[in-house]
Amino acid sequence: VVRFVPGAVDFRIGTDIFNTDLAYVDPDFFTLFTFEMIEGTAPTNKEEIVINDELALKYFNSVQAVGQTITQVLDSGRTREFMVSGVFRKQPNNSSFNLDAFVPFTNQFVGSPGQEENSWKSRATLFVQIKDASLIPAIESQIKGYAANNNKVREDFIIREFDLEPFVGMGVRNSFDQVRGTWTGRGSPESMALGTAIMGFLVILIGCFNLTNTAIAVSSRRLKEIGIRKVMGSARGSLVAQFLGETMFISFMAMVFGVLIAEFALVPGFNAMWEGIKLVPNYFGRPAFFTFATLSVLFIGFLAGTYPAFYLSSFQPSAILKGKLRFGGTSLFSRTLLAFQFMISITAIVCGIAFVDNARFQKSYDLGFSSHGAAYSPVMNRNEYEQLKNRLLQNPDVISIAGSTHHIGNSSINDPVKYETLEIEVDILDVGDDYVKTVGMTLLKGRDFVKDSETDKKESVIITEEFANRFGWDAPIGKEIRWMDTTRYYVIGVVKTVLNQGLWRKAEPMMLRYNSGDNIKFITVSAPIEKMKAVVASMEMIHRELFPDRLARVRLGDEITVEANEVNNNILAMFPLGIVVLYLAASVASFVAYGVDKSAAQSGRWRTAESTLHVLALLGGWPGALIAQRVFHHKSRKPS
Repeated sequence: VVRFVPGAVDFRIGTDIFNTDLAYVDPDFFTLFTFEMIEGTAPTNKEEIVINDELALKYFNSVQAVGQTITQVLDSGRTREFMVSGVFRKQPNNSSFNLDAFVPFTNQFVGSPGQEENSWKSRATLFVQIKDASLIPAIESQIKGYAANNNKVREDFIIREFDLEPFVGMGVRNSFDQVRGTWTGRGSPESMALGTAIMGFLVILIGCFNLTNTAIAVSSRRLKEIGIRKVMGSARGSLVAQFLGETMFISFMAMVFGVLIAEFALVPGFNAMWEGIKLVPNYFGRPAFFTFATLSVLFIGFLAGTYPAFYLSSFQPSAILKGKLRFGGTSLFSRTLLAFQFMISITAIVCGIAFVDNARFQKSYDLGFSSHGAAYSPVMNRNEYEQLKNRLLQNPDVISIAGSTHHIGNSSINDPVKYETLEIEVDILDVGDDYVKTVGMTLLKGRDFVKDSETDKKESVIITEEFANRFGWDAPIGKEIRWMDTTRYYVIGVVKTVLNQGLWRKAEPMMLRYNSGDNIKFITVSAPIEKMKAVVASMEMIHRELFPDRLARVRLGDEITVEANEVNNNILAMFPLGIVVLYLAASVASFVAYGVDKSAAQSGRWRTAESTLHVLALLGGWPGALIAQRVFHHKSRKPS
């Protein structure tokens, strides 16, 4: 049985302070899960820490760091020392535990006054290794009673039940099903994986059709060769084998060049574009790759070479040598391939344009709050908040300042609330004075909280449009809702819908409660957008002056859109190039299917005109290709 809670702390090495991701775990964590220890062992007591090799290099310029001391900076000037007991090799990016350091579980209570290991005031992910899977239902039944222990002390986080979930595939399932509150690594968005796979499949199809048309066009020039070889006694089987072998060899060489291009250009470029993704090709360590590559070569080669191989080899040599046969791009088969290629290219082009348009749309999408005109920073308590506030108010660029227990996109409570017989789950944020104004929410109806109002503290809430829509309210002001079945709140204001989870998730209903007590965890500052950079620098400077032992973590309000913006920026970088490539591919198809096989029979004047049309087809995309196709097959065969 192993507990796991991720977190982040400030470590001091010499005079430098670093913010580091770490997790609090039980000792058996390193027995249950696989870690490659470079040096030392897992922590055996409360004062020991195990770090990865990259962190060891960062802190001590060497992976040989066992015995070194790391100082954790706590609040109110307190510190504590850890000794490095082991160094492990950094987990890959797709690991559920891609963290820099691990410490014994009980350390999480050191910096949390009032919390103890048996207080039920904090959460943990619990991993249970079970010898007999048939016992899982019985174990789930036995742990149901523990929900009541939690609910006695956590009215802000009511648990309906505990259950066990299989570990294998958990990160992917939680991502695809959008399960909130999970602390293990999450998979990439499903749309990203499926979209890339579908686009790759379409590009392969285009390549197959192009190769098939090329094989047909080139084969049409070899009719006399086939006739002579048949006269000289060549068997049909050897001709079929040669044609199929040639196309399979072309397919194999294309795969080799494709792998080289991917290895030295595309994969490094892709990794450079995505901060959280690192593709590591492993051609020789994955049998599935060789299976896929072999089957692809055979399938594409067979698809491209079958028609010309079996069809051409069936001709009688006398008919070929007398010039009675014609074979080439005008066949129904090649036209069908061309039609499918155009269809795929145009579909991909339209989808690419839609992606680009959507990326531009999302970059300017209204999140319901000011994503560029506000900055926030974590604080330990109200005392720190007041110190920062008093100094920041001296800055003439600062418009307003607010404190809060929770902050948009960073923390909230997710609990059910009731209206009459209806119940929905909502995000709940406890905020202080002027929070609505400071973060840039748009008040549509009603009013904001009144400073120091006891009534607002006890029973008033501000809700979002989405909240009102979920309950079907046209006139939400004054509506009564119940939280925890006993606490009653009344709606005093409605703000524009807020995307509390950024652009990755649909808008969830949200409500704000008034909290002007000592439980202040965030300070938020608003300023003119053009002044925000200077204000952020001022916040960081003041933080270093007031709290020199802690790292300043000032963030802009658009932090929750950073990942989505990265995706959109990369789409804007990749898709226009892809659209151009697909656009040209459709044109090349026309060139291959309807031009190559004809050029040998044309006069110099016609070849010049035909080449000009090919160039126009390349420049004009598929409309140009269709025009070129019509001219190539004009009955008069005269240039126009």
